[in-house]
Amino acid sequence: MKKTIKIVFITFISIIAVIGLIIGSIVLVLYLKDREYKKYSGHGFAYMHGYSSTDFTGYHVYDGDKLVRLDHEPAFVIENEEDMPILDGAEACYPIYTAVAKTLYKDIDKIEEKILRQVENKTSEWSEEDVIYYKSNGKIVTFTNSKVGYYRLVDGEIDLFFGARPSREQLDYAKSEKKEIESIVIGKEAFVFFVEEDNPLDNISSDDLRKIYSGQITNWKQLGDKNQKIIAFQRPEDSGSQVMMHYFMKDVPLKEADTVEMIDAMSGVIKKVKQYHNEKGAIGYTFRYFLEGLQQEKGVKMLSIDGVYPSVENIENNTYPIIADLVVSKLKDNEKDNVNKLIEFLLSKDGQYIIRETGYGGLDELGIM
Repeated sequence: MKKTIKIVFITFISIIAVIGLIIGSIVLVLYLKDREYKKYSGHGFAYMHGYSSTDFTGYHVYDGDKLVRLDHEPAFVIENEEDMPILDGAEACYPIYTAVAKTLYKDIDKIEEKILRQVENKTSEWSEEDVIYYKSNGKIVTFTNSKVGYYRLVDGEIDLFFGARPSREQLDYAKSEKKEIESIVIGKEAFVFFVEEDNPLDNISSDDLRKIYSGQITNWKQLGDKNQKIIAFQRPEDSGSQVMMHYFMKDVPLKEADTVEMIDAMSGVIKKVKQYHNEKGAIGYTFRYFLEGLQQEKGVKMLSIDGVYPSVENIENNTYPIIADLVVSKLKDNEKDNVNKLIEFLLSKDGQYIIRETGYGGLDELGIM
């Protein structure tokens, strides 16, 4: 009897131990996945209803102490709220079009701040969805980034989108809706590659970059550096950076991007492209203004490409090899007078001043540099 009790007890303890081991393993896996997601999912700023990875404090129209301003009155001002074109843009362009709105839209700071206060006090008759959205993203000077903004443009929710050119998928969507996107070049930007600041590499060729991102070069020793695996980060599809990366790669296919899994309340387990994390052997890419203007990455350095550094001077004189057009896009059939006037302003001396002082290259071919 005692032997039987002993066996049962040992069996019970063994079962408890196995169950504990299983639960512990599950907890450990979930912990590691959560830690991996936090490490690679981006910067985690809770700004702009989750669309932004950057703290935009100081760049809004109502707290815009970081915005570029003219030292004189502009050629025209839009006085009535209903006549103000609705703006949206890529993350790196937010400081440009908020500065433009602050310059041209009369009392836009008071208009947007009033909306913000209405939302906070829940005095409006908007739906809960509108309340959440407008509290973070504005009503006239809005922000949803490249991935969402172009679709909003096609759907008629906004008048102008600032950023890189639309992706093939976004153009196809416009075509399916029987719309045509018209993009006007308003400035220049460098598409840059960066590594951690203590990486001895300062320059790399375009061909070697394509070999890294196609999987042909996987170790820094293949480029004359130390024996270390290259961790080549990519960006999400439909982002401005990824659109530009496909353009840069030409006919060379990009290798499959590393992803990280996360739990989404609406969609269950989803995969997201791993974002740059400053670690040994890492390399990433973005637009220059992210690094120098918004200081999105810390402890990194930009690489010269084919022997040319991405300075503003080298962007404007076209010697840097990977220059991207900064564009403002509209629907071709949008004939609102103030939409066209705003585009004309961007191409004027004052508009180019705002673009250049924000940190982008201007259009020297306009003869106003």
